[in-house]
Amino acid sequence: MNCYICAILSMLALTSAQPFPFHLDILVDTKEENHIYNITEGFFNATELTSLASRNISPVTFTLHTENETPGISSFTEKNSSSSAYIDLKRNPSDVLCILSKNMHVTYVRIRPTTPTICKSTNQIRPSVTDYMDIAHQIYKFNQSAFSSVKYITDDMYDFDLSIYQRRYNSTLKMMMFTMKNGSVPSPIKRFATDGNTDFFIMYASSDVIKTTLWSLSTLRNQTTTRSDNWIVIPSDSAECPDIPGLNFAIVCVRHDFSKESRISNVSESLVDVFLIRVLDMFETAMRGFDGTSPSVQNNPKQQLAWHIYNSTKTTVLKNDVMNIEHLKGNSKTQIGYWTRDTDVVLTTAPFENAPPSQLSVITMHEPPFVEKIVNESGTYFQGYTIDVLDKIAEEMGFTYVIREARDKQYGLALPDGSWTGIVGEVQRGEADLAAAPVSVTAEREQVIDFTNPYYDYAGLQILMSGTIASSSMFGFVDVFDGPVWLAWFGFLGLTGIMLYVFHILVYRVFSKEKEKDKDKVFSISDTLWFLVSSITIYGPDKTPSTFAGRVLVIGFWFFCQIMMATYTANLAAFMTSKRLTTEINSLSELASQNSIKYSSLAGAVSEAYFSRMKGIEENFFELWKNMSYAKSNGRNDLSVWDYPLDDLYSRMYGHINETGFLKSSKEGVDRVLGGGFAFIHETPMIKYEMTKYCNLITVGEVFSAKPYAFVLQENSPLKEAFNAKILELQADAFFEQRKEVWWSQSVSCPKEDDSSSGLPFKNLSGVFILTGAGFATGFLVLGIECIVFKWKKRKEFKEQLKEASVAPKFPQISRLSSLRALFVKSKTTNSTNSTIDLTISEVD
Repeated sequence: MNCYICAILSMLALTSAQPFPFHLDILVDTKEENHIYNITEGFFNATELTSLASRNISPVTFTLHTENETPGISSFTEKNSSSSAYIDLKRNPSDVLCILSKNMHVTYVRIRPTTPTICKSTNQIRPSVTDYMDIAHQIYKFNQSAFSSVKYITDDMYDFDLSIYQRRYNSTLKMMMFTMKNGSVPSPIKRFATDGNTDFFIMYASSDVIKTTLWSLSTLRNQTTTRSDNWIVIPSDSAECPDIPGLNFAIVCVRHDFSKESRISNVSESLVDVFLIRVLDMFETAMRGFDGTSPSVQNNPKQQLAWHIYNSTKTTVLKNDVMNIEHLKGNSKTQIGYWTRDTDVVLTTAPFENAPPSQLSVITMHEPPFVEKIVNESGTYFQGYTIDVLDKIAEEMGFTYVIREARDKQYGLALPDGSWTGIVGEVQRGEADLAAAPVSVTAEREQVIDFTNPYYDYAGLQILMSGTIASSSMFGFVDVFDGPVWLAWFGFLGLTGIMLYVFHILVYRVFSKEKEKDKDKVFSISDTLWFLVSSITIYGPDKTPSTFAGRVLVIGFWFFCQIMMATYTANLAAFMTSKRLTTEINSLSELASQNSIKYSSLAGAVSEAYFSRMKGIEENFFELWKNMSYAKSNGRNDLSVWDYPLDDLYSRMYGHINETGFLKSSKEGVDRVLGGGFAFIHETPMIKYEMTKYCNLITVGEVFSAKPYAFVLQENSPLKEAFNAKILELQADAFFEQRKEVWWSQSVSCPKEDDSSSGLPFKNLSGVFILTGAGFATGFLVLGIECIVFKWKKRKEFKEQLKEASVAPKFPQISRLSSLRALFVKSKTTNSTNSTIDLTISEVD
């Protein structure tokens, strides 16, 4: 009986343009008829139909067919079809319809893997059986074992290429194919499962058949010898691995994962259901891309749309297929890897018991010196302390790895919905087997992933700032005071000298009645300068002012000199003996109490989690204190705490960091510190490394929130014990210390800081000796000038005397007796040997 169920879901066109109808024929087994009808009707709901009608796709109809027929086609010679597309869900699909649909250019999609036929599906809407077998071969090859035989077990005749192993690995393999009838286990399978000669088994069947077969084999194994046979099972009808109670040996299950496909993730576990939704979604996307024209078909609107769907979907290649690989033993299921078309099989651990790992998927993050990403002409690679440790472990454990950088370039923070970002999140979700980066071990992270033993102890948080240092100079003693102080000092000295000189001029030259007598008491300019200079030194002046006003002036001047010299001496001692990097911030609390210097930390790192958690603790404690102090105590007054005992340090800092913005990388933080006016709160190993590259970086305050670094593994990873053992061995061999010497010993040449314990260097005091030598040279220069001037004056006086002696008469005319007397007295005293003028007073008289 031809059961024809048709549901016509039509909408009037919203515009006056020509409508393009779409009709879908679905071939389905009778027992699934109602179920498929409900899924299809739910997909083409009123909202969906309205949206399609707005693009002139109307009406949209579908029909379910349960009999073997070719709907929409009257004969083999028919070139046109009333259908826009076909979906074949039958266990035994129609080969005739497949051939005719291609001839008419109407899309035909098969969902179930089928028997060998002359017709190939026009669309790849799910992985083929060949893909499933290839996944199984890759899992076996992960063991790096030279297995020689594989037994394939299915519940139907499926079309797949048995040469896939030879083409991929260039190796031959003894293969046997078994098809189970009525769910019973063939006798050869029972023999192979217990004789210990078969290497591996691959079973592609329904979940019920897999469960029955393995339960039966488990019973046989209990009655015979125990052997760790290697089984891979792939459910053909379910997106979940079957539960097999009483299973006493480990197997590997490969199943579909639709968690990242939004329209499929909420559908049932049946693969028919999820692939049906995928096909309907593909048709809907094709219809939305229809522009109303088709170059090959001009008359029939339905054929125009069908032609467009055929051409736009026939080359569809699905890249979003994800297969989860799980380890089953008893009632426990553990994901050990995944498969995609881009990555092939990626495993986090050995799929079978006693099998060593082959290749791990590793994620990391650029964080020198632990991990440094190098990009050059030869490609991209990673190096650093952590990579050295990982390479050593991989060498000794015998595995290889493929490494990449974390997608969001963060270490990992917990989100409100319970998921994680960064490295921790990717490992938790199974997107990587191992994280090799400086990831801090925290209790919060250990709730979702596993840490190995630490490979770096201990890394805390500290403040990194740009320090200032006074460079050594031969005239460093001049830098004790800045320019204005020196100008003020010398200006005061000059003013004092001028006033002292003026005071003496007024007293002894202007107001004095005995000017000739007091002329020796006057301070000359040279006396004033000598008085000022000697007053500053310890020696003191040898001549002091004789006027009362001058002495009053000098009292204030000497007090000024005493204070200035004491201040200069004290500061000179500190200035000469302390030439180290300094900052105006000395602790975390000082950093939080100022606003002139911005500060922040790395996004997604342990520093962000630390300040966020401490902020929450302060807020919770404040609420507790408020409730104890102000709420009704019901007679418990002893719980009241009137003075709030804590500061809101971390709340203020977290608010400031949020306002400044978290940094995307350590390099950004260091660059901002070098630019000045910024403090970077970062982890100490990275800070020490940056300080070896830049001379003006300085750490401020104490180290806080110290935690070790370790490798990150998936929760309950079987790799944990092996990694822990190797890390302990490397620690005993001092391997970690050797690598630290390599990565933290490289540094640029920085000026050495002066150390007061080793004495002042000559460079710091060389200016004093130069100044003293300049004084000596100036003294000799002045002495030479004085000698020249003295000789010049003496020669001038001698010439004048000769001139006077040559023009003056022997007996000059004497007008008065006193003058004559004086002349003779002088002549007698000056030249007693001259007899011609040697006259006495009596003789003159």
